[in-house]
Amino acid sequence: MKKILLALSIAVVAIAAVGTVSAFDLGALFGFPADQHVTMDGENFTIPGTMKEELNASVNGTEKDYVVFKNKEYSKRYLNDTNYINIKIYDYNTSDLDDDMVNFMNGTSKDVSGVKGYLYHDDYGYTYTYNKGSKVIAVQSDDEKLIGPVIA
Repeated sequence: MKKILLALSIAVVAIAAVGTVSAFDLGALFGFPADQHVTMDGENFTIPGTMKEELNASVNGTEKDYVVFKNKEYSKRYLNDTNYINIKIYDYNTSDLDDDMVNFMNGTSKDVSGVKGYLYHDDYGYTYTYNKGSKVIAVQSDDEKLIGPVIA
């Protein structure tokens, strides 16, 4: 009986130790690649470790000059065997962003991972747009469940 209690005590301590170490990645323990932490234009995103960046699809601060406004665009695309994630940032360098600029795809108002924005769905997948300061950020995927962890 004492051996069973000792074994259970050791197991509880081991589980508690693993749970308290924030840098410990249980996915890596079981052979899954660790998530990738990506920064674009000062904004942080988390990409599943199973996805690889499609390098020829990246845009890094290209200036666009429209009739009414200028902006800088940033984008990255990630793929795996079954899904994709696109991240696009439109930096307008102004605090005068209105709802029409954020909801440019006419999506439905929705909170994702505590961020207020707009979700749009079509035959190609889902697009979630939100603003942060002077930026409009769009996260696109063919699987709606992948969007929340990207912006969390």
